[in-house]
Amino acid sequence: MNLGQFRVAIANELGVSSNAAGTGTEQTAVDDAINTAVLRVLEDTHCYVKKTTFTGFDGSSLDYTMDSTILEIIELQLTSTGTVYSLERLSVIDLLERRRVGASTGSPTAFYAVTGANLLMFYPAPGTGDTLSIYNVPIPTALSASADDPSTASVAGVPAILHEAIFLYACSRIASGDDDQTSAQGQRYRDWYDKEIERYRGILRKRGGSRNARAVVNEKRRRSPNHTNDVYPR
Repeated sequence: MNLGQFRVAIANELGVSSNAAGTGTEQTAVDDAINTAVLRVLEDTHCYVKKTTFTGFDGSSLDYTMDSTILEIIELQLTSTGTVYSLERLSVIDLLERRRVGASTGSPTAFYAVTGANLLMFYPAPGTGDTLSIYNVPIPTALSASADDPSTASVAGVPAILHEAIFLYACSRIASGDDDQTSAQGQRYRDWYDKEIERYRGILRKRGGSRNARAVVNEKRRRSPNHTNDVYPR
């Protein structure tokens, strides 16, 4: 569904304006609700993940400004002298403590922390030639034109299977704002949204096929010790 289709669907559901041009106070509220819904779906599902590469390390700095297009980091990997390392995330306090008791330089970087909406912290400092691969959920581009489609990667990357979730969350926002009693001020749509998100997670669990059971080194049931009388005859 594109933005124009979301507008019409919400108008038919809740009886609000369906102005295709997206003008007017009521329609502006609908568009805001749709864009908020797109953002919430990305936060709740991580349905679209992309790789961002950073190579601007100076060899001594420990703190860097995070790319403003990143909504949430999924995984960080650092390539140093041809070897790829996965970085472990720490709390800001734990990372600062490591800086306090150890040398701040010495590749490869092993730990990172994120604080605020913009600061990416490392320990030790990444080397000059290191490359950081950031697997992240990007901040979506706001839908504005009727033809804008949230499933487009350059916009939001939310697959069509989750467009129902976008619709339901947007309805919950509009119904709440209108104090709609029949939907319990939007709670009914929010409940349906939660079920839709859970349905999608179930699909993801099945998408890759069945997984092999994890190997067990030792049997979990306890065996009788060899010194008991029921093992050896009298």
